[in-house]
Amino acid sequence: MGINKYAAKEKHLIMHHVPKRILLLSEPKKVFAYSEQDLPKYTKSGIRQSALRGRLHNSDIAWPYLRRLIALKRMYKHKLSQERLQIIDRMIEASNATMYSKLASCAIDLKRAETAKDMKKKKSWSSSEWKKHTEYLAQIANPKKVFKPPPHDRGKAVPLDVLLPRLQVISTRPDFKCYKKITDEEWYRDPEKVSPKALKYQASERTKKLAVARVVHTDY
Repeated sequence: MGINKYAAKEKHLIMHHVPKRILLLSEPKKVFAYSEQDLPKYTKSGIRQSALRGRLHNSDIAWPYLRRLIALKRMYKHKLSQERLQIIDRMIEASNATMYSKLASCAIDLKRAETAKDMKKKKSWSSSEWKKHTEYLAQIANPKKVFKPPPHDRGKAVPLDVLLPRLQVISTRPDFKCYKKITDEEWYRDPEKVSPKALKYQASERTKKLAVARVVHTDY
């Protein structure tokens, strides 16, 4: 007995594995029905009421750039009171601690900067340092030594009449070779001019034969 072809096809479909992606796409989509109460409410000016009542969970974006605060402190360091400078210091610390400063690689070590400033402050010199400094000042105060070159032996004196012939030879301009232009050369020929012999030229039989176009056969 032969196998029913429809039964074999149905068995093949049952054994076929359907991917999960197709199963997910085959499910019907959930439709959400919104009422007027669920929709966001707006003010008369067109702003959402939830936006007006909202609060920032992360206030890092509200702080100005760190370099601007540091420039502000340097500019008004001697003009503002100590209390206002302390407020600017707190703002610098807050702006330095934001994630935006760290992501931009502009965060600085404030403690290290303060210690560097303290190190730059002048300290009172000890007696040994003052002694070394006075010795250096005494060394600088001395007049500078002038080292004259040793005398050069120029030989015997010679009268001017003996030197004049040599001086005249040295003072004359050397002879330079003057190159002619190509157009001034005897062998030069102007490419724009045509030779009078070329106007009377007559082509030979061989030249006429070569000037005829070659016949191309297209019968084959």
